[in-house]
Amino acid sequence: MKTPGTRGFDESFDVAVIGGGVLGTAVAARLSATSASVCLLEAENDVCEGASKGNAGVAVSYYGPPGTLETELINRSCPRWEELCARLGVPYRRIGGVMVALNDSEASRLDHTLGELEQAGVRGELLDPAQVRHIEPLITADCVAGLHMPDEGVIDPMALTVAYADLAVTNGASFQLGARVERIDRLDDGTSLVGTTRGRVRARFIVNAAGVAAGQIAQLAGGEALHCWPRKGQYAVIDRLFAERLSTIVFCTHSPDTKGINVVPTTHGSALLGPTALDIDDPYDKATDYDTVAALIESARRLVPDLTTDVVIKTFAANRPAGDEQHRLRFDTRVDNLLHCTDRSAGVSLSPAAADLTLELLREAGLPAEDRADTVIALPPSPRLRTAANPDALFAQDALFGQIVCACEHVSAAEINRTLTAPVPATSVDGVRKRTGAAYGRCQGSLCSAGITFMTALSTNTGPATVRQTSQGTVGA
Repeated sequence: MKTPGTRGFDESFDVAVIGGGVLGTAVAARLSATSASVCLLEAENDVCEGASKGNAGVAVSYYGPPGTLETELINRSCPRWEELCARLGVPYRRIGGVMVALNDSEASRLDHTLGELEQAGVRGELLDPAQVRHIEPLITADCVAGLHMPDEGVIDPMALTVAYADLAVTNGASFQLGARVERIDRLDDGTSLVGTTRGRVRARFIVNAAGVAAGQIAQLAGGEALHCWPRKGQYAVIDRLFAERLSTIVFCTHSPDTKGINVVPTTHGSALLGPTALDIDDPYDKATDYDTVAALIESARRLVPDLTTDVVIKTFAANRPAGDEQHRLRFDTRVDNLLHCTDRSAGVSLSPAAADLTLELLREAGLPAEDRADTVIALPPSPRLRTAANPDALFAQDALFGQIVCACEHVSAAEINRTLTAPVPATSVDGVRKRTGAAYGRCQGSLCSAGITFMTALSTNTGPATVRQTSQGTVGA
């Protein structure tokens, strides 16, 4: 397996980031723009394998009560998305959202939510039923009131995570994949020796961005007890033929206990229904079940009645990192070089500002990290055939744009080849899918899997039985 970055094990770094999700890669990208040396350690064989791979892809303007660090970081991040995503080539649309009340009790809760929005400095407006349906005609006639939040956006969370990683490696960060942390020893000089399944690195500071495993990392480092557990969320994916009728994100009214089931258009043209929430013990349990999926579809139909089961093309589940703190960005109370960086549900939405704050905290703790003048701030253009305004120009640029591998999503061989040779390259069929959207469509890979597998096998020097299907399993298994 190709290891991104020029430095590796048995070397010393200023910072070791543990975890290759959206927060870990965002931190690595920000640190890589400074004079500090940084190494990211990820247990799986690719980045974006945990909660960052399985969420609704909403870049929120509002998520929780005002006055919290989580809300502050969301506020700092929200205005930056257009500029940031343009630099990184990440799909993003600020389409707004409507929170729908279906009875008088829910309508009264909208008043409370609007109060929180105003205290947090976030735009919002209460609407009557006619105004709600003007914004989104598909919303149920049972709607009694709505709350419009115009600054909500949809983003590709996998593309964002990969882009952070590519930018970090481009700027000199070392990424060690398939390197599960097994021990952390504090040395006499105040640095830490981090042992993994692939080797050891020495670091002055450790950033714990391990998501569901954050408690285990804290324990290995001799830090405070962090109570963390997986919270499974199940989703249903809606076909583009229906999803493209949606104009905005449709939220259910928040309750004190849950933010419930929502209807979310994606940047790929499909839509997501979900998520559910169930606390479990096994972080690798990503199974869906018929009853839960049927219930979430029915909940979504209360908001958008035209939804039917025949437009569902896929179901999936992912585990987000629940814990005794919903958001955690602070130094450990026992180990002074261990900085925790985790969030239960809004990691994507606050990632730019969280990375900035992480750097500030590390600097305050003594990390010599000056911004470099030679930093790369933008990734090379990554045109997509499906959204290209002038496909002929792409064909002239690279003939591989004319070879369609995924017919449903119009993903070309040029786009797949680009991901296989990126700074943090795809090394599995699923890695290609995450980066390109290939196999996202109605056939879910039944027509294009062979082509994706063939190109991946050529790039990784593997064969039919050994080319990876996911970061763990092989196609031939």
